[in-house]
Amino acid sequence: MKVLKYLYIITVTTTLLVSCEDYLGDNVDPNKELPENVTEADLLPTAIYRSSSAQYSIALSICQYSQQLASYFEPGADTQEEVQLSGGWSNIYLQALADLGQVVTIAENNGASNYIGVAKILQAFNLGLATDQWGDVPFSTALQGEADFRPSYDTQESVYEQINTLLNEAITSLEAADSSGFTIGEDDLIYGGDISKWIKTAHFLKAKYALHLSEVDQNLAIEGVLNNVDNSFSSNEDDFQLVYNERNFNPWNSGVVLPNNTGNFSVLLSDQLVSLMDGTSIPFAIIELDPRLPLITTIGEGDTEYRGAINGTAGSHELAETEGEDNISANTDLGADNFYSSQSAPIIMGSYSELKFMESEALFLQNGGDATSVGTSADAYNAYLEGIEANMDKLGVLPTDKAAYLSDASIAVGEANLTMALIMREKFIATFLNPESFVDLRRYDFDPAVFIGLELPVGHNEILNGQWVRRAQYPTSEQTRNGEQVEAVTKEIGDPVWWDRD
Repeated sequence: MKVLKYLYIITVTTTLLVSCEDYLGDNVDPNKELPENVTEADLLPTAIYRSSSAQYSIALSICQYSQQLASYFEPGADTQEEVQLSGGWSNIYLQALADLGQVVTIAENNGASNYIGVAKILQAFNLGLATDQWGDVPFSTALQGEADFRPSYDTQESVYEQINTLLNEAITSLEAADSSGFTIGEDDLIYGGDISKWIKTAHFLKAKYALHLSEVDQNLAIEGVLNNVDNSFSSNEDDFQLVYNERNFNPWNSGVVLPNNTGNFSVLLSDQLVSLMDGTSIPFAIIELDPRLPLITTIGEGDTEYRGAINGTAGSHELAETEGEDNISANTDLGADNFYSSQSAPIIMGSYSELKFMESEALFLQNGGDATSVGTSADAYNAYLEGIEANMDKLGVLPTDKAAYLSDASIAVGEANLTMALIMREKFIATFLNPESFVDLRRYDFDPAVFIGLELPVGHNEILNGQWVRRAQYPTSEQTRNGEQVEAVTKEIGDPVWWDRD
């Protein structure tokens, strides 16, 4: 695991998805670096930073869709209003993918196969992050500069093919001998140049994107997961994450915690998540509380009860029963000392615990399981338990508390009583603040039998006619810049993406 010790932004003087007006002529911005002077090591740190920033920017809204988060205000993402995720789009297309395309080009000229492999993994990650929110997105004709200022949009089906191709090519490049003399080191802000961990990340992403296609072809999805698990992460030490520090703040800290502390409230934990962790949705047998809950949220001084916000109630925990009665306020904020929102917290883009829940689901389905069936194989059950343990270790749960949770009869149900609801409850907790939570809800059609307690938010967006939101809308900047292409692929926010066979 590489800690973010420093960050420097290299801005390359080149044309990407936007163009300068002709009257600028040959003027060169003195604050920008010319492409011929930039190296792979210059661009890789900024590409990693932008990839992490895209994950955060998208999660801030999308995790309100999935009801991990709720808003202090309504209407908005909290009530499933349209979101454009313009910050995510900018980080992906105008920054990360632009830099990564340059890394690949430079590395190919230098024969630096390690840089090529790492860059293609990051390209696949960013492309997957984009297509899972918007559906059809540009890639095959994008980032060509003056050759194409208005790139066409690839279908999501073809994007998924390109993701898999990028990951396969990345693995081949990373497994090949690199005699270029260019060594990845501190410019790799994630693994510090450990190529073996990047190979594991490629297999993690292959498994993840295979599972996304469980409604397209369940057998192929299962095969895709199980064929990659053994070559992917083997512990929390392999996690695909960017760790921040006291100089470069985690964006949940700078973007949510610090503003909240000055009265500029935005989001807090949803009652849907809290109810899964306090025994409300699935009652515990002996323990009173999931020991992870105090580690991921901060409640008011003197409070003893964790009250998540009901989505669509502007930060309320309960609705008033009679007219004129005050709502009960929620109190589950992201805090400065919490695991995901401290200054030095990581942005987790892929984890060992997530991998184990993916494996558990795949094995559960392979054993003939479905959304409502009970019982599975020993291997599926063990992967479920290992996913819980890994996540608790990641968050720093005390061994005694971990043992108590894992032995509670509501958790330790045995292979004969495992359900998809139990697997998804634990994955939902382990992927807190991760857009993957919204992928899972769509794959199982927001089924309350799988996601216990899930309901449409209060004040639900009327244009959805009682249906769930299923996609983001393209940013206004892209509609203006590339309007004809955007218009051709724009759909309503209630329309499913290609792999979402509701």
